[in-house]
Amino acid sequence: MKIITWVDLQGRYRTVSPAYNDSTRPVGETEAECLERVWARLVAVGGYGIPIDHPHFYVEDADQRAKLIECGGTEFRYAGKPDAAGVRDGKDGAWEMDTDGTPKVNMTKARAVHMDTIRVSRDAELVKEDLNMLKALEAGDSSAQGTVNTKKQTLRDIPATFDITTDVDTPEKLKAKWPAELPARE
Repeated sequence: MKIITWVDLQGRYRTVSPAYNDSTRPVGETEAECLERVWARLVAVGGYGIPIDHPHFYVEDADQRAKLIECGGTEFRYAGKPDAAGVRDGKDGAWEMDTDGTPKVNMTKARAVHMDTIRVSRDAELVKEDLNMLKALEAGDSSAQGTVNTKKQTLRDIPATFDITTDVDTPEKLKAKWPAELPARE
């Protein structure tokens, strides 16, 4: 079965899977006709504001799934940090459309997404260290205060010191790079 892929007007890679087994599907409709009907409906009522002749592809589902593995799953599809509304949007992600309609990862953008993901984790650790500092201050423990200050500075330095470029030329290698100073990812 095929899916429909396109890049919307905000630059997000999009997909839709036609409901091939829908009971309202016209009897005798071919796969090609079904894809065309779904695309026309998507353009007409999908809310994307795209014209009917907007570039789109009909991609084999199996090809799409294989390409997702190369892309490192959906790790880099969305922004690394949520926006003010708490949304991680695809327009700030690293996915682009390849020439065959499948996704590909823009490694420059993926590095930015990954560093933002690291920052989110680092920021959570800084909050924990702020609590440790309060405890050290309340206890009057200058040794603990020094330890916390050192740890916080190390955490603050991660974006400037952590190397996500050397020997990192695939999404999988990038996904595997994670600072030792942060908790392991799940």
